[in-house]
Amino acid sequence: MHSAHSGNAMEGQQSGDQRHAQPAEEPVSASQQAPSHRPDGGDSEAANATDTNGCHSMLAATWNIAAVNNNPFEYWVTHSDPAYNEMMLRVQDFIDNPGDRDTTVGEVLTDKMFEELVQDLTEHNFNSIDRLRRYWVEEYRERKLVSGFLKDRKIGSKRLASMPDRVTNTIYADDGSVFFRPTAINCFEGEFESKESWWAQWRHFMFNTTVQVFNDRGPSAAPGPQLVCHLLEPILKEKYKDITPEEEAMSLTLQTLCLAIFDAILIHMLDVVAAASWQHLRRTICEALYKDKDQQIVSILTRTYPNAAVVFLQEVAASFVEKLKTRDIHKKYMTLLPSQMDGRRDQNSIILASRSVFVEETAVDVTDEILKVCEHPTAPGDLVASVIQGRDRRRYMLVSFHGETNGLATRPVVAAVDEIHKKSYGDSILIFGLDANTYREHSAKTFQGVENFHQFITERGIGSCWGSEPDPLNPTTCNARTYLQPQLNKAVGQQERIRKADKNLKDWIMFYISQTSAKDSCKDNTGSRSYIEEMVFPTLDFPSDHAVVSAALTFMPSAESEQNRAS
Repeated sequence: MHSAHSGNAMEGQQSGDQRHAQPAEEPVSASQQAPSHRPDGGDSEAANATDTNGCHSMLAATWNIAAVNNNPFEYWVTHSDPAYNEMMLRVQDFIDNPGDRDTTVGEVLTDKMFEELVQDLTEHNFNSIDRLRRYWVEEYRERKLVSGFLKDRKIGSKRLASMPDRVTNTIYADDGSVFFRPTAINCFEGEFESKESWWAQWRHFMFNTTVQVFNDRGPSAAPGPQLVCHLLEPILKEKYKDITPEEEAMSLTLQTLCLAIFDAILIHMLDVVAAASWQHLRRTICEALYKDKDQQIVSILTRTYPNAAVVFLQEVAASFVEKLKTRDIHKKYMTLLPSQMDGRRDQNSIILASRSVFVEETAVDVTDEILKVCEHPTAPGDLVASVIQGRDRRRYMLVSFHGETNGLATRPVVAAVDEIHKKSYGDSILIFGLDANTYREHSAKTFQGVENFHQFITERGIGSCWGSEPDPLNPTTCNARTYLQPQLNKAVGQQERIRKADKNLKDWIMFYISQTSAKDSCKDNTGSRSYIEEMVFPTLDFPSDHAVVSAALTFMPSAESEQNRAS
């Protein structure tokens, strides 16, 4: 979840009731609006068939499978245990109305603990130890937990806690192993039986754990095994204007202290509001949305979408691609990958193409051709495009894309796909599944709106599964940040988690209207081809913060090729 799906999205939200899309009883072309929520998804046996008029059809699905990044508590989830909502309400109350609970930092991270930290820093050659002692006494020890630290905007703008948290929260090693900092806001598998137990594990992780960090540029670019404490990066004033020259000079030392304070406060707060339940709740969320996430995704695809001819996936981890090779799903689908996989962000777009529908040996990657003419930069792995022969003797251009947070790259990428299709592959049928990151409202410099995007694709002869008037209030996402994450200015309370959620129509299946029409368009946030409105997700049974979007596509036997139409 990423933190990639929030960004400025919540700033553009408006309150209001959701308009429910109605089931489609007739085939839908780009001139009709008919997003269906049919639980059966139509006649699955006819998903890849030819009707009496010679029109060939197939079922297509698109799904951004990302959800929890590192922090299982960062976003509201729909949890079956009432203790989850009770705990979150108590955390919210602790932060909004701390009262006498707003004790000092020195009562949570004691002087004894500080001296142990100083000892560790000294042994590992951190600088400015004397200045750190002064900062501890004059700046941090007497601060209030909530009002003086968690809510301090300067600490946030200086990145003194969020920067080291980002670097050390969850570390992926080059051998595939994962290291978790002992904290409340990741999937650390150990138990914190007491503050002393937590502190011992925290110090051992930071100062006695050596990791060889994964580097997507290859082993030669890796710096070699390092202690976790040496992975921290300097905070530079040229980038973060609020940091002082003195703080910049001692930023590595100061970050370590602030990270220790931050983690100590979170552990203390959770022990105050939900001592008996918070570690168990964290474990259940981590198991569902992190540990068992890949299996849940594969299970939903094989159980609910067994007849899909093509599945477009976005924000896919490289490890997920490797796991697919060991599952039965690999026997059914070939995996089409980006020309450059992203191993650092682990946010790749891929395509699962049915071996019974497409001929694997004919697949030609055209991703780089598209990127060369694209007028907006894209991150490695966000786009994959392949031209492939179907067993029906048609050629297809299959494209999967993940737009960046505000969706500003989506139009340029679509324009580039359109350009290359018309120029070189006009005889192929375009099927394009994407997380467009489109929003209710549009701002040319801030975020991409649904209606503006629809107008843009319509001008190019492109239609979508959402028909001629896509409803901006027909969301495929519904998520909101909790109070258990570093950016409290973006936190949403329990009572407002639906109204202020990131509820937007972001996920699309697109095609040329001269070639293709769609029916039985469906969105699914349950894993059973149905959608529950006004429910935050992921849930323990549905591990993504994006709905699966699917549609039955029908290809016209006499449709002009895009190449002929362009000429």
